[in-house]
Amino acid sequence: MAGRIGVVLLGCVLLVVFLAGAARLSPSFFRGFLVATGTFLSVDMILFHWIFRIHRLTSGPEADVMEPLFVVLGVVFIVVGLRGERALEKTGGK
Repeated sequence: MAGRIGVVLLGCVLLVVFLAGAARLSPSFFRGFLVATGTFLSVDMILFHWIFRIHRLTSGPEADVMEPLFVVLGVVFIVVGLRGERALEKTGGK
């Protein structure tokens, strides 16, 4: 179980690195990247992992905790990305 969790944590670290890199490029790119990442996390988890049961994040009981957290995180990413972009549009891009 520790190895499976370690691999998931490695993926989380890489995600943070990519998010930090996107944030350095531009605010609009970062928000778009957040929305894309959030969509992937949520849709992939719900559709492929839960509905079709094609693959699971891990094969152990830890997946019952991690998978819902990733769905919530995905939704948060989508909301933050979209709200941030709307706020930027309202201020005229400032």
